[in-house]
Amino acid sequence: MRAGAISAALTPRGAEPAALLVRALAVGLLGGGAGLLLRWAATEAPHLLWPGLDLVQGVALASPAARLTIPAVGGLLAGLVLALGLRWTGGARGWDILEAVVLRNGVLPLRSALVRAASSIVTQASAGAVGREGPIVLVAAATASSLGQHLGVPARERRVLVGCGVAAGLACAYNTPIGAALFTMEIIFGSFSLEAFAPLAVSSAVATLLTWAAFGHDPVFHVPALALSGPWEIGLYAALGVLGGVVAAAFLFALRASASLYSRLRLPRPVAMATAGLVLGLVTLRYPEIVGNGREAIGALFGRPWGAEHVLALLALRLVVTPLAVGSGTVGGVFTPTLFIGAMLGHAFGAGVRALFPALGAEPGAYALAGMGFLLAGTTHAPLTAVVMVFEMTLDYGIVVPLLLGSAVASLVATRLSANSVYTEALQRKAGEPEGGGAIDVLRVADLAREEQVTVPPDLPLPRLLDAFVASRRNHLYVVDAEGRFVGAANLHDVNEALRGAENPGAVVARDVVRPRFEATVPEEALPRVLERFAAQECERLPVLADADSRRLVGTISKRDILSVYSLELLQRGGGRRPAGSVEPAVHSLVDEVPLPPDLDGRTFGESRFRERFALALLLVRRGSAGLLLPDAALRFAAGDRLVVFGPSDRVAALRSGAAMATARK
Repeated sequence: MRAGAISAALTPRGAEPAALLVRALAVGLLGGGAGLLLRWAATEAPHLLWPGLDLVQGVALASPAARLTIPAVGGLLAGLVLALGLRWTGGARGWDILEAVVLRNGVLPLRSALVRAASSIVTQASAGAVGREGPIVLVAAATASSLGQHLGVPARERRVLVGCGVAAGLACAYNTPIGAALFTMEIIFGSFSLEAFAPLAVSSAVATLLTWAAFGHDPVFHVPALALSGPWEIGLYAALGVLGGVVAAAFLFALRASASLYSRLRLPRPVAMATAGLVLGLVTLRYPEIVGNGREAIGALFGRPWGAEHVLALLALRLVVTPLAVGSGTVGGVFTPTLFIGAMLGHAFGAGVRALFPALGAEPGAYALAGMGFLLAGTTHAPLTAVVMVFEMTLDYGIVVPLLLGSAVASLVATRLSANSVYTEALQRKAGEPEGGGAIDVLRVADLAREEQVTVPPDLPLPRLLDAFVASRRNHLYVVDAEGRFVGAANLHDVNEALRGAENPGAVVARDVVRPRFEATVPEEALPRVLERFAAQECERLPVLADADSRRLVGTISKRDILSVYSLELLQRGGGRRPAGSVEPAVHSLVDEVPLPPDLDGRTFGESRFRERFALALLLVRRGSAGLLLPDAALRFAAGDRLVVFGPSDRVAALRSGAAMATARK
């Protein structure tokens, strides 16, 4: 989603600002409290297995046998936690935060988040090479989502509350109230708007106050006073920005390659995670600084600089061990590992500059600090967030100008080399889609628009307008004037409210209840942009206008039709060439929701051989309070499930009637 649509989708028009701020305050308290508990657990858990004051020292003091076995066994146990947790979650594995905001109406399953957090604690205890911030942010966001669902707020406001949870969790993890809010705006929401920023600021500030009370005001990294040696150094920082963009793209490539590797190996998740832990254990025999998320190593680098060869070795090894961990299915973040890579790259660059030009007085520590921001900007494609986060984590303002310049350069270079950021990359891997555009990217509204439309004149009295709603069985009717121009849409709920509140309903007409700012599209608009409009406007259909100037209504486009094209593409993996003529989903194929056949109760999706048996694609499973579940081989069906399926209408009808008959026989 891009800026305009996300801004509209997240603007809480249906909620009073004061009420939203109160809910944001509650999210800051609840999400921040949950984040603090996880931060404490992730900090203390390694002390159970490793001696020493910190994780790096503990691993360095451990025996070679312990270094080898603990990460591998920890990976195995963390994987078993995930596998066993599926029983508690009813088979729901959940989804990521960005997916929840963009595609899932702000719904994050809390149980799945708690299971993943528990697995992450095991990983942190065994020195796994991933960040601890991911589960902290996830649980805080899931807490916010659960609060929104409990309060029954609209989907638009629920998305904002999930963003508040993200900001609260990130503020807990890094003591960065401003950066946490900016991160959510720039990366999760993809735009900046005052309406959304205010609640984010409230949640982030509250969570930061909780963090200060629990862990103090100290910055994450203590760095010496750093400054530019002279204006000429700006060019060197820009060069480091280019290098940072290249390394960031390499890191993203490594994440893709690792995910592809484990996908081909098809190992059970606990076994896959154990192999990643074993590789980490082998590396720690020579380089114990590689363990964990890298926070201790970064702090040590600023305290007592290491040799360039050692730093470059750590950089290269981190590009291996963290992608292996993430690709194997290990639960954790990549935020701090990204800072680790940037610090090592910057320090090596600064050491090289000082060795080649000693008279310049270059300080490797300053380049290490800048490198952290450059890698963060390159992997997230969010330079402003990177600059503010690095500043808040160090409270050092001395090199903010080169940091700002280099972050912009790194982001531009990384974007050219890798279109996806580390967060959208995860979404694309989950969807299993190639980077090249498919049908959903090349089709236009004209390809799927239908001429059918239900319109009413602006002066239609309210009672007759209600009759039109009943006859059409639609939630929205389009109001058009005598020249066929689209005036807006009338909503059934608004009409009912007006009827109850009007003393003389016959005197109220459609013009009085119309929504003039109802989202609309045009024939040449691309389908991804239309999906953004659907996210901003909760409806099943959007009006299609001949053009933005005339606003003449020519048809409608249905969310179901777009989903049908998307489903067909996933099933058939057809080429992405734009067809010469008009394309419309076959009338005999549809997406529908049907009850679960009783004989599938208790069986997993893999055991059911659903596609072979019913000749239908299972898209989603709707399960009570758990919401929508993504089907995979391990998902176990339960009585009461509703199946969202796609395929020929006769097969859908047969499945529905068969389920009904089997239920009746029971």
